[in-house]
Amino acid sequence: MPEMVQTFKSMQKTEEEKRKFLALIQGVELNESSNENKGGSTFEDVRRRALGINASADDVVSLQGGLAAEAGFGVGAGLGYSIE
Repeated sequence: MPEMVQTFKSMQKTEEEKRKFLALIQGVELNESSNENKGGSTFEDVRRRALGINASADDVVSLQGGLAAEAGFGVGAGLGYSIE
């Protein structure tokens, strides 16, 4: 029985490699790990870019407008920081 399982796994690996090869010929990359890293934009990242904020989430500059109000900062509520 272990021989059959190993044979089946080998066949699956061969088929997967064939699919990846055919996809690469057509210009499509099927590597799952690189897809996760490339298109890793979160909703908050897209939202900041749409608001015209060119700062990352861990930068204090990203706390502007509605995002600042959601984070608990707002007019007269602290965060005296300006872009120079």
